[in-house]
Amino acid sequence: MNIIITLFLITLKNSFLPSVEDTIIIHEWCYLGPFSIGLREGITGVDEEFFFTKAFEPDTEVRYPSILHQSGFIKWRSLRTQSPEIEVTNKNIEWDSLQDYYGAPVLLTAGYFYGVMKCTGLKRALIVASGISSFRLNGEVFPGDPYKDGFLKTPVILKPGENRVLFKVSGFGAHDFSFKIIPVPGPLMISEEDITRPDLIRGEPVDICLGIPLVNTTRRRLDDLTIKAELMGTEKVVAEAFNLMPLCAVKIPIKIKSDYIPEKEESLAVNIRISTGDFSVATRIWLQIKDAAEPRIETFISEIDGSCQYYAVSPPLDYSPDSTYALIMTCHGAGVKAFGLVKSYIRKDWAFVVAPTNRRRFGFDWQDWGRLDFFEVLNRVKERFKIDTNRIYLTGHSMGGHGVWHIGLSHPDVFAGMAPSAGWTNFRLYVPWFLQKAEIFAEPQLIKFRDMVLREDACMPFLENAYNLPIYILQGGADDNVPPIQSRLFVKGLNALGYEFVYNEVVGKKHWWDFDTTPGIDCVDLKEMMDFLKAKTRDPYPQKIVFRTTDIGHSNRCYWIEIDEQEELYKDSRVIAEVVGKKSIMDPWEYGEAVATELKIELVNVARFTIFLNDSLVSPGLVNLVINGQNITFEYRKECRLSFRKTGDKFLWATDEVLTTKRPGVYGPIKRAYFSPFVLIYGTTGDALSTEHNFELARLQAYFWWYRANGFVRILPDTEVTREIIENYNLILFGNAVTNSVLKWINHRLPLRIEKGSVIVGDRILTQKDLCLIEIYPNPLNPEKFVLLYAPTTKKAEEIMGMFIPLYAGAGLPDFVVYDRSVLKYGWAGVKAAGFFDKNWEPDRKLIYIKK
Repeated sequence: MNIIITLFLITLKNSFLPSVEDTIIIHEWCYLGPFSIGLREGITGVDEEFFFTKAFEPDTEVRYPSILHQSGFIKWRSLRTQSPEIEVTNKNIEWDSLQDYYGAPVLLTAGYFYGVMKCTGLKRALIVASGISSFRLNGEVFPGDPYKDGFLKTPVILKPGENRVLFKVSGFGAHDFSFKIIPVPGPLMISEEDITRPDLIRGEPVDICLGIPLVNTTRRRLDDLTIKAELMGTEKVVAEAFNLMPLCAVKIPIKIKSDYIPEKEESLAVNIRISTGDFSVATRIWLQIKDAAEPRIETFISEIDGSCQYYAVSPPLDYSPDSTYALIMTCHGAGVKAFGLVKSYIRKDWAFVVAPTNRRRFGFDWQDWGRLDFFEVLNRVKERFKIDTNRIYLTGHSMGGHGVWHIGLSHPDVFAGMAPSAGWTNFRLYVPWFLQKAEIFAEPQLIKFRDMVLREDACMPFLENAYNLPIYILQGGADDNVPPIQSRLFVKGLNALGYEFVYNEVVGKKHWWDFDTTPGIDCVDLKEMMDFLKAKTRDPYPQKIVFRTTDIGHSNRCYWIEIDEQEELYKDSRVIAEVVGKKSIMDPWEYGEAVATELKIELVNVARFTIFLNDSLVSPGLVNLVINGQNITFEYRKECRLSFRKTGDKFLWATDEVLTTKRPGVYGPIKRAYFSPFVLIYGTTGDALSTEHNFELARLQAYFWWYRANGFVRILPDTEVTREIIENYNLILFGNAVTNSVLKWINHRLPLRIEKGSVIVGDRILTQKDLCLIEIYPNPLNPEKFVLLYAPTTKKAEEIMGMFIPLYAGAGLPDFVVYDRSVLKYGWAGVKAAGFFDKNWEPDRKLIYIKK
């Protein structure tokens, strides 16, 4: 029996396994690679069944096809090293000629590494896996540190004798990583490098939150944990009665409030103690004290997941809390931290400069949770400071430049102007995906469902949304990171539309650049660009609107019009709305001629919409509303909202508030189960192996959420799901109706479900072997929240439940997918069914693909 299974069967009290005594380095590795992969897919085409063989050993006689190698085949080969740092350059590959022909995407490759370490007994250890997304230890999957941040040290249990490690490393050209095993400092560990902390403000009482990352290095569940915080001699309980699962991590948000007002100090210490019945661990956190006018870090509790997040703010010069200021929201590039970005701007006397985090320095490309984080920060800043909401500007560089395009074109009504610098278009145009196995093998009828989800992230189709949004585009002419062609594509589109924009391509400048003679970093704070923005003011009620969207769960409102319902889901909806002016009409009540304000609206793929009228848009009196040529006349008296629903080929007044059950807020697709507070629920009602598989995937997702989203999430067994949890959280369920008791309660009420080893898809039954079902659906026990299931039909299918984890930008999962083990080799081409539910969360054959 696997040693981790025992965590579900016994509780060890006042005893822990010993730690390894010294650092262990694997000196001999086996390497298999390189293999071509597609961006944001990572599938090599190798049959990865060996990943699920706990006693796997490489066979150096087996040949594996590789399109990169001159012979067309490669074998496992040995690598010897004295260091934990490994780099494989594969100099025998003709990289230059491949790149000349196929471009940068062909350089993206992956390789497999296998190593063995010996241990003298059953012991605890930490593994530092830098540059590695995840690894398998004795067949069990654990998270690594792919971005080499240094704070993630993964707790594991080493067994006596040989311990086998297997993982995949990817990169452009070279494959480099660091892997070592180090001693455990104690049963509970604080990851001090990743504490989220704010600066304190001189002269203001302490009212802050912090994020404290805790790691359980034992195979015991730690219950009744308590956190106490001591500030200036006063200790308070700031978190209590929470648990931490075996070999898991959680970043606990805590709030500290005190009447103490820092004045002369440069820093202030907060002493943190975490304790349970058996032991405690402590640390001291130093908080910098800044003047109210200094650039600083502020923290807040996120509504997405209850975690502690931060942003950087640079107040205006000569700041006065009684004055109203403009706001510059700036999005950082990949690998850049928010505080470093705001310090690249000179202080303005007219505006705050604020940098959200995108949840991490790499985060989510300002899409999905990065976009949500942006708006959480924006809303907090508007509450905290006096901001002129008609003078909010959007800027950003590189990945942040892409964020400007994505956020600005999705929500153009928020900003007075935007200024992307070195901003790329979308994933497919930036680093093309043509080497993805999905692009090569998947049927067009299938892959369209992925592409329908991803369309919201493509900026070019939504350029027309900038009708009222002035844009300053900045680009280095010699940029070899984001080539100028990316900005020029936007320029070409805006020029064709005739919109207001300025394009400044600075000849000879690369990606990050500056003029020595000017203050600030010019690639983000160029004076001409700032002057352009400063001169712009938003009109919240423009006379004309042009708005296109594809997913009304993502973006459905533009200024004074809102799309409540589409006719066809995930297809583009378009609105052109314009106040035409005064016109003579026949008065419908007086039966004579009258003058009315004509409001013309042209709609495509809209079933229901709402307009928000006030005196800034129309004057009191008659209004003649023309909807797709249909006239509706009414008298406007005061600010109001009016809704209309399409019935047949005509629009009628919609007097009720009843919308379809699939609506903004409860919409899908799969990733939206993680857009609001969620709990990871692993099933325990199967045998020990099924419980282990369910727990393993829950643990992996919890680590991913911490690492990628700086997030907070709880893991619970199905036996501890309460009414309070059902009412307040989305439930992420691991297991099927046999192995997860929560799913057993609701299985019969789901449109897609597993019964007798088959997957029911509406009126169809999928009987292929070893299927997995991932499905989002309104929780039958609380339809205002979601359930998301990762459900296998067999033991073999349990091994691949984690194949599609949507916690990254560009995942593209619709409302449901059904797949088998062929996804390991072919990606999306191994999907057997996929699609969307209709507007009432029912299966619709027009929105479903089923492989014949």
